[in-house]
Amino acid sequence: MKYFLSLGSNIDPESNLDLAISALKEILSETECSSVYTTQAEGFDGDDFLNLIFCGVSSLSFDDLNNMLKNIEDKSGRDRNAPKFSSRTLDIDIVLQISDDEEILFESDEIAKYRFVSEPLEELL
Repeated sequence: MKYFLSLGSNIDPESNLDLAISALKEILSETECSSVYTTQAEGFDGDDFLNLIFCGVSSLSFDDLNNMLKNIEDKSGRDRNAPKFSSRTLDIDIVLQISDDEEILFESDEIAKYRFVSEPLEELL
């Protein structure tokens, strides 16, 4: 299974993205990373976000990988009680899941909704 993950941070973003990438390289194989995109906060006033797409291969199920991603977010100090549109230490979302035979099993609506997802994703497809 190939997974494409959207990573974003606007609180100590370089450090938190490095933490995420290191952890993801332990979970996924055949990894690739897009360029880093700087984007303005959407839905609130805040520091700019650094965003990228990270992809890799894993035999983990969608739910198992998603649980691991939440643990990585928690290690960065992510506040789960913060409003949806607020500053983040780290946000990691699965945006695309492709089976070994190239079938799209999951495609997030965030790809069409946000350029900070679609543009770096295009680099890796």
